[in-house]
Amino acid sequence: MAGPAGAGSVEPLRRPVKQQGRAVASDELRARCFARVREGREALINKLRCLADDQGGCPAGALRTIARGVLQEEAMPGVLLADLNNNDETWLDHEAMLALEEEILQELTMQAELQEINEVERMLDAQNEEDCALYEQHLLEGVPCPLCGLGRLLKAAGELRCGSCSEMKATLMDEALPLDDVSEMLGFAEDRHRQAGCTAAGGSFEVRHDFGAPLLFFNCKACGWREVAL
Repeated sequence: MAGPAGAGSVEPLRRPVKQQGRAVASDELRARCFARVREGREALINKLRCLADDQGGCPAGALRTIARGVLQEEAMPGVLLADLNNNDETWLDHEAMLALEEEILQELTMQAELQEINEVERMLDAQNEEDCALYEQHLLEGVPCPLCGLGRLLKAAGELRCGSCSEMKATLMDEALPLDDVSEMLGFAEDRHRQAGCTAAGGSFEVRHDFGAPLLFFNCKACGWREVAL
């Protein structure tokens, strides 16, 4: 038979059954909450976008509201946390609930920061693609299409066409007109609109069939300007 414990021996610390039950409940609740946050990531991101402030970030108060909502729904759906019986051996005390809420908040904050980084990266990628396309077009010779801005104008079968888009097919009154002169006439069409006194930015070219044949017009919706450009 084993003798009595020596004076220097230390009995292992044991947590009361009540605390053990609450520890298990805490772990299970934490697992459910984090699973909900990660599985419903897309829905949460959409909610964060809706709550985003003018600076593009999500207010901390909004994140905490979401964290509290996740905890509420996973803890006891349909029951307010304040109404739960804190004497239940498997339930958590107020401090444990606050600590778990803080963990969920940190997870949401991390997701919000990652979302902002991803949004910025997407914007930069899109801007870079646009800049590259513009630069490539700048390197091309010829007259840019007034409709799509990407292709180059060419003459074919008495029409002015675009090498990229199908919308640009306008009758060319003078088939011998050089493309350099066509470029000048397009610029003159924009100049006449500005000189007429319209202060609206823009205006656009459009192929219309008002006179039977497809003709290239310069239009302005702001002032109602419409004129045959070629």
